Amino acid sequence: MKLKTKDMIYAGAFAALYVVAVLIVMMLVGTIPIIYIACPLLLGIFCGTIYLLSVLKVRKFGAALLMAVLFACIATGFDPIAFSVCIVSALIAEICMALGKYKSKKMYVVSYVFFNFITASNFFRILVAKDAYIAGVRSMIGDDFADGMSRLVTPWWAWIMIVGFAVAGGIIGGLFGSKIVKKHFEKAGIV
Repeated sequence: MKLKTKDMIYAGAFAALYVVAVLIVMMLVGTIPIIYIACPLLLGIFCGTIYLLSVLKVRKFGAALLMAVLFACIATGFDPIAFSVCIVSALIAEICMALGKYKSKKMYVVSYVFFNFITASNFFRILVAKDAYIAGVRSMIGDDFADGMSRLVTPWWAWIMIVGFAVAGGIIGGLFGSKIVKKHFEKAGIV
């Protein structure tokens, strides 16, 4: 099934809403290094409902991918590693939904677990080039924040941020979002 114009409008609107929600959370927690490193967890919990509303409304290949591309264009600075993580995560999420034939609510939640890796996409750079990552943080945010990140982020901690926080945020956000969608949006006939 191809995305029709109506589907693209829905997917685009929810993608924009997702990015705005991410930016709001990042503004609130992005100034304290110890909280910033938990962003995959926090964003996963906070944005799960938006993701599920989007993919449940469209129910076709491309909704998650469109959301990930918009996120990657805004949040990764077109860094090839982070951008690639976003695209691969979204494609895996799309495959999960397709395996559930766009009907299985469990597969939608599973898809969100994989999709939530986009929130950790910038942290993948720590594994490949930590010094370059810290230099980028230093130029964008400042010395104090960069020094705090440098002390906090060791390679093993990067794996916890990427895998642990992204997966936990995806599971919690997916389950929580699924309940909210069922309780409020399905009854209203929105999805």
